[in-house]
Amino acid sequence: MAIPEHIIISKDMHRLEEMLKDRRCFALVDNNLRHNPIIEIFGERVLFVEATEDIKTLDTIGMFAVHLLDRGVDRDTLLVGIGGGITTDITGFLAAIYMRGIRCGLVPTTLLSQIDATVGSKNGVNVNHYKNILGTIRTPEFIYLCPEVTLSTSTSSNLNGIAEMLKIFMLRDPGYYQMAVDHYTGRKQHDLTDLIRRAVEIHYEIVEEDPEEWGARRLLNLGHTFGHAIEKCGEMSMPHGKAVAVGIIIAARMAVKMGLLKEADFQRIYGDFCMIGLPTQPPVPLTSLTGAIRKDKKKVGNVIYFVLPTGIGSTVIKPLTFEEIDALVSSL
Repeated sequence: MAIPEHIIISKDMHRLEEMLKDRRCFALVDNNLRHNPIIEIFGERVLFVEATEDIKTLDTIGMFAVHLLDRGVDRDTLLVGIGGGITTDITGFLAAIYMRGIRCGLVPTTLLSQIDATVGSKNGVNVNHYKNILGTIRTPEFIYLCPEVTLSTSTSSNLNGIAEMLKIFMLRDPGYYQMAVDHYTGRKQHDLTDLIRRAVEIHYEIVEEDPEEWGARRLLNLGHTFGHAIEKCGEMSMPHGKAVAVGIIIAARMAVKMGLLKEADFQRIYGDFCMIGLPTQPPVPLTSLTGAIRKDKKKVGNVIYFVLPTGIGSTVIKPLTFEEIDALVSSL
C-alpha cells in the first residue's frame, strides 16, 4: 500500500516552507526547537511548549485554547504542531475541539513521532497519569516527515523511536525487522528514510483496515498494555518508547508461557533489544502493574484484547481476563 498523499516524506524542510507560504498559520512548537530556523516561517505566531507528559492534560488544553483566542486564532487558521509526540498529540487534540474543529498540520521531529504518534490520526491527553484516556481520531491536513531531523536528537530519545519501529516490523515484516536491528546495532547501515517509509506504510495499512480500532488496529498496541502501566506506576520515570520495549518483552514472555511463541524466537527478540540498548525490565515490580492495567482504555468489561507475538513478523490478538493476566504475570 502506498503512503497517502497527506503524509509527505522529504529530505529537507524546503517543501514545508512552500506549503505554508501565504497561509494564515499558528504554531505549537516544542521548546527544544526554539532556535530552529523553521520557526521563522511563523514570525510571532508561535506558542512554545515544554513537552513533558505532565502537560498532556485538559487543564493545559484549556490554557492553550485561551492563548489561541487571545492571539486571534480562528476557524480560518491552520494550527501547526512541530516537535515530538507530546507536542503533536496536543496540537491534534486542540485542533479537533477548538471552535468545534480547525485544520491542523503536523511536523514530527523525533523518530518516535514520525513512525508512530502522528501516523494514525489519533491524539489524546492523560487523566491522572493514565495515558490518553481522552482523545480524538482526526486526520490532519498534512504530516511532514523529514528523517534527517531525527539525526540531531539524542541517542536516548532515538531509542524510544527504535522501540516503536521494531514493534511495527514485528507485526508484519520480519525482513525489515532484521534490517532495523542490523542498522541500530551497527552491523550494517541501511537508509533511514527507507526504514521510516516502510514503518509508516505498515502503520497506515493497519489503520486503513480498522480506522476506529475495533479489530486489526489493536495490533499497534503490541507492548502498550504493560507499557502504559509502566508509565503510570513508574510516574513517567520511563519514557513511552522505552516502556513499550519492556512491554513487548513482557508480552513475549507471556506468549511463550501460553505456547504461542517459541523460546528461540523470544531469546532472539530479547537479545536484539539488549544489543540495541533498549530496556527489558520494568522500573517497578511486575506484579504492581496489573492494577493500572485494569484502568487501561483498551479494556472491555473484564477483558483486555492483548497483542501477543507468535513469531517475528506475526502476532495474535487474544482476549484475556484480568484474572488470566494476573496468573500469567505471577508465573513469569
